[in-house]
Amino acid sequence: MKLNRFWGALASALLLGALTTSPASAQVKAKLGTSLPDTHPQTIGARKFAELVGTRTEGRVTVTVYSNATLGSDVQMTSALQGGTLDFTVPSTATLANLVKDFGVIGLPFSFTSEKQADAVLDGPFGQALLAKLPEKKLIGLAFWENGFRNVTNSRRSIEKVDDFSGIKIRTMQNNLYIDMFNGLGSNAVPMAVNELFTALETRAVDAQENPFTVIHAQKFFDVQKYLSTTGHAYDALVLLAGKPFWDKLSEADRGAIEAAAKEATLFQRETSRRLNGDLKAALAKEGMQITEVTPEQRGLMREKLKPVINKYAAQFGDELVSSFYGAIAKANSGN
Repeated sequence: MKLNRFWGALASALLLGALTTSPASAQVKAKLGTSLPDTHPQTIGARKFAELVGTRTEGRVTVTVYSNATLGSDVQMTSALQGGTLDFTVPSTATLANLVKDFGVIGLPFSFTSEKQADAVLDGPFGQALLAKLPEKKLIGLAFWENGFRNVTNSRRSIEKVDDFSGIKIRTMQNNLYIDMFNGLGSNAVPMAVNELFTALETRAVDAQENPFTVIHAQKFFDVQKYLSTTGHAYDALVLLAGKPFWDKLSEADRGAIEAAAKEATLFQRETSRRLNGDLKAALAKEGMQITEVTPEQRGLMREKLKPVINKYAAQFGDELVSSFYGAIAKANSGN
């Protein structure tokens, strides 16, 4: 009888342990892929996020970062999130526009004039409404991060006015708006993944590219490009994404901890991006790049030439979305 009671007590203890063991106490190993090098704010922010996830989940979720397109391009990694073979990535909103076209409105040329303005729009109701469209695409949008204002580099000539774009073969992101933007300026747009770009510039398969200072420096484009023009033609936002197949397996506690980690990492990532974009302009000049400061007047003429492109995409996005976007910008400008 004593032996039976012993085995009965042991069985009860084991059953209780099984019942009280929750997903929150099981260790989850996650992968986060970025397309840019360790020195770029995309990956610097990703590593900070990984550190914060480990801390806030008390080690229940550990995130390993794979940088520099080790796991593929932004398009490939976003697809991997949907398929459940990757857990986190940080693509451009221009990349996401291929899945949810409304994200493309952020890239309408010459819309934003400052980072503070962009923060107000993307962190406010407009940006949050965009993120809410992602779950139906098997993605979870955790936060908007920053790549920065995009500028043009090339190996042929200084670009300071609209006509200087004529005939230049320029790499763009794999996004129809960006392709039409540079074709509209008189260039020949060639879409390709960023991890293929250095070789294309080196072999003169393309003459030019457009990116924030942080990307230009991190990818060492100064080795194959002589001219840099501060066109500031578009503000490029990134989105910290989780795959929905991965997200659905997490406990509520771990989801909340990851969301808190994303919020904290966002502040760090943006500060890092802005500091580096400020510092690296001078660093690129020291590397031998000839920097042309594009005047506000010339930017205005560039925007004027792009009116047909802006109108085309505004029609595709729809009056409601475009009015909401420009309304959010106006509200940010007023400080309300």
